[in-house]
Order: sequence, then C-alpha cells, then structure tokens
Amino acid sequence: MTENIKQMFSKMNDETREEALQLLMSEFNLESTKFAKKNWIIGGRIPENNQEKIVRIFQNLLRIQVFKINEIKVTL
Repeated sequence: MTENIKQMFSKMNDETREEALQLLMSEFNLESTKFAKKNWIIGGRIPENNQEKIVRIFQNLLRIQVFKINEIKVTL
C-alpha cells in the first residue's frame, strides 16, 4: 500500500502536496511536514494502521485537484 501512496503523492501538484503534508501532520500528530514527507512518504515507513486512512485522504485531495484543474480549463 505504501507504493500506492507514493504514486498518489507524486501525482499531486505543489499546492496539493503541501495540503496533504499538513493534513498528515495534524491528523496523526506528527512532528513536522518534513518528517511526514521524508520518513512516511519517501521512506515508505507509514505505520500499517494509518495506511488506509492516508489512501482515503490522498484520493480525496487528488479528486479536488482534478476538479480545480477542470474548472480552470472551463473558465478559460
């Protein structure tokens, strides 16, 4: 599941990534966004009991990202 999380994270734009890291920090009481990115996402050391929730969070953020991009295209 960690590979799936890494793939979703790589599909995020900068704004969505920052939001994702902030959510992880607050949701799981992490030390910092750098810790979340370095150890959990890049390092693949996400506690197993948190992985399913992170997948749901990332899926929702990616849906919002796609919606925003499509909204911009329609407006242009």
